[in-house]
Amino acid sequence: MGWTKAKTGRVFIHLFLAVLAVITVIPFFYVVIISFGKNVIDTGAFAITELTLDNYARLFGETRFVNWIVNSLLLAAVTMVVAVFVVSICVYAFSRLRFYGRVGLFNFILLVQIFPLTLSMVSIFKIFVALGLLNKLEGLILADSAFASAGLVILAKGYFDTIPYSLDEAAMIDGAGKFKILTSITLPLAKPMIAIVAIQSFVIAYNEYVIASTVMTQKLEAMPLAVGLQSMIVGQFGINWSVYCAGAVLGSIPMLVLFYSLQKYFIGGLTEGSVKS
Repeated sequence: MGWTKAKTGRVFIHLFLAVLAVITVIPFFYVVIISFGKNVIDTGAFAITELTLDNYARLFGETRFVNWIVNSLLLAAVTMVVAVFVVSICVYAFSRLRFYGRVGLFNFILLVQIFPLTLSMVSIFKIFVALGLLNKLEGLILADSAFASAGLVILAKGYFDTIPYSLDEAAMIDGAGKFKILTSITLPLAKPMIAIVAIQSFVIAYNEYVIASTVMTQKLEAMPLAVGLQSMIVGQFGINWSVYCAGAVLGSIPMLVLFYSLQKYFIGGLTEGSVKS
């Protein structure tokens, strides 16, 4: 068998993917190296002369890292539960029910997604102050749940639209109500997309920084991880990037575990949503 154009194409594709993988991994690898470096005061330093575990000891002994990561995990978990509930109800209404203003309301959600988040931060801050939620994790949960749900409603609606409405009609003939149809028929058939909603909402809340950095400016123990880490490089740890990188490495572990454990649901949900008929 000779060397064909198809084989040549596959070789170039694999080479391109390999280069892309290396480019993607190098920054993370560099952060890991810095986290073990001793007294690294410049992130442009490529040569680490001495390795140590002191940075990780300082992270747990001199900072509120444990509080930060617990806060972020709690924030992400609650946001995930709220988003799955809200998105399931909203998408079912948009996909299955016919009511006045349905199209206009859905277009409004699309418009909200187009509006830059940074332009609304003053309004969000004033709302937090008025409701007494400033520097409180429950306020951030409400904000992240609304932020995540709005975007995921758009993502999930296309999948719900592919579920045959004839199944709903057959269930209604048998006497099933809307809630029974949603919980017993629609949601079980939409499990791949519900998994995507759960994963994405968790990641959004865990990694969110813009809102958190605006409304969580005090009480170090109440900060989520992203804001807590940022406080380390603008405060007492501003000239020691090693401790910051140690926190970044440990803080990324939950996301790595999440994607590694649920990658089949993540990939399967996206691909099934694109080919489901």
